[in-house]
Amino acid sequence: MSEAKRQKIETKYELLYHGGIPGRGEFVRLAFEAAGASYTDPGNAGDQEKKKVYEVCGADITSDPANPENPPAFSPPSLRIEGASKNGKSLLIHQTPNILLYIGPKLGLVGSDEEDLYFVNQLTLTALDTNNEAHDTHHPLAVMKYYEGRR
Repeated sequence: MSEAKRQKIETKYELLYHGGIPGRGEFVRLAFEAAGASYTDPGNAGDQEKKKVYEVCGADITSDPANPENPPAFSPPSLRIEGASKNGKSLLIHQTPNILLYIGPKLGLVGSDEEDLYFVNQLTLTALDTNNEAHDTHHPLAVMKYYEGRR
């Protein structure tokens, strides 16, 4: 069995992102779906599960409850990988491009050499830039305000 196939089957991935909106978490979901990899998405599960998303980010959060050695997140998405940290506990990775850079090779979504890895990362960053530009077009005064708040 190939290493990428083993990673798809055996590794426990938990995507921590807001429920009900695709946003930046959707790029990670699409990578998992394209690879046929198993993952959990607590933000889109029941109310109890949604709490997991906000346990790792926020102004008063200083570490990951699953592994205090993981740094706090600025904002979702985050990806928790069971048993992948240096101490054998869960590894928590933040930011969409960083998550995709991590899972791409593990899920067999990039070529086998470093050049391929960075080429795919370049495409990822370009896609995210394009996504941000399209988003900001609809929020010309303030990206955090909806239409009603900008009228």
